[in-house]
Amino acid sequence: HLNLSESLLQEIPNHAKLAESVARGYTQYAFVFLMDEADRIESDSLQKANQLRTRAAKILMRAQSNGLKTLNLLYPQLGTYLNNPAQRPAFKIKPEDTGLVYWTMTAWAGGISLSKDSPDVVADLPQVLRLAELAWQAEPQYDQGSLASMMGTLELAKPGGQNVNAEKYFDLAIEWRSGQISPLISKAENWAVATQNRAAFERLLKQAIDLGHTKSDLINTVMTRRARWLLDSADNLF
Repeated sequence: HLNLSESLLQEIPNHAKLAESVARGYTQYAFVFLMDEADRIESDSLQKANQLRTRAAKILMRAQSNGLKTLNLLYPQLGTYLNNPAQRPAFKIKPEDTGLVYWTMTAWAGGISLSKDSPDVVADLPQVLRLAELAWQAEPQYDQGSLASMMGTLELAKPGGQNVNAEKYFDLAIEWRSGQISPLISKAENWAVATQNRAAFERLLKQAIDLGHTKSDLINTVMTRRARWLLDSADNLF
């Protein structure tokens, strides 16, 4: 399905919703089926875990490439802004394109996180941060807090990022989550680990697991599994 959608996108590269679907599909595949699995098997086989992460990085950058290509067609000045925002201080995106920006920058950020030994890739982080800000300005509550959660993660990742600011983003994500448990897990996995707050880590994950049973859709089912794994791995994180 993803390959077919990507082929269609090559024919109509300025189709924002199709580009968003392709970027979202590849990004979710990389996170759910490759990166999560790599975390699980790392203690048993570091080689296999690294192979999965290498594949995930390639797929994430494929998602980023598709999304960014369409964004550049829709917003010809985007490249200039991302490289030098001072030249276009009033640059904005349309709210309806927030999803495309979100999935493009999420894929980009994921690819960077898996390529820390590649300085050229890591050097793109400022552009990811600028894309995230564009999405935030356009629609802060995008996807029931998913964007807010990502803003928290990026706040922790950027040079000079503040834990207190990251916590505010995660708390907004939790407030807007609308039955989804992902923001709870994201705050535990990122903010609680970064601040070495084990009590909050365990509380957030247990809350997520309890809530996951009340709305057992695909996303919550996948994330409940991750919450349980994180709890079991707490001694390795603190």
